[in-house]
Amino acid sequence: MKKLIVLLIFSLSFGWFVFAQNNNDETEKASPMQNAELIRKVCFLDIEGEVYTDVVVAIKSISPDGLFSDKYRVKVKVTDSNGKTVWNKTMKNAYLYVFSDGQIQIGRPKFSQLVIYSGKRANKYEKGIIREKEGVYN
Repeated sequence: MKKLIVLLIFSLSFGWFVFAQNNNDETEKASPMQNAELIRKVCFLDIEGEVYTDVVVAIKSISPDGLFSDKYRVKVKVTDSNGKTVWNKTMKNAYLYVFSDGQIQIGRPKFSQLVIYSGKRANKYEKGIIREKEGVYN
C-alpha cells in the first residue's frame, strides 16, 4: 500500500514538473515594424569593433513598394555629439524589431545586425552594437 501511495505522489508531482518547465521556444516575439522612424540617444555604440560615445542613432524602416524594390530595407544613420555623421548605411532585406522592454534589433528573424540594448541611463540608452556581416550574438 505504501508503494502505491508513493508511486501515485511521484507520478502526480512528475507531471506537474513537466508542465512547469520554462520552454525556451516561448521567448518574446515581435513582428517587424513597417514604415517607422526611430531616434535613440546611445551612450556607447560599438560599430564593427570601434566604440563611439554619446551618439544619436536614427533608424527608418522602409517597406517594399513593389515598383522599385521587393525587399524590406532599414536606413541607419549614426551621428556624434558634434553632428558629424559617423556611420550611414541602408541594410537591405532586413527588418526593424522593437520589443516591449525597449530593445531594438535590426536584421532577420534569427540574425541581428544591430542591437540597441534597453538599459537606460539619463534619458540615453546604455549601449548598442553593430555587426553588419557577422551578426550580433547575445
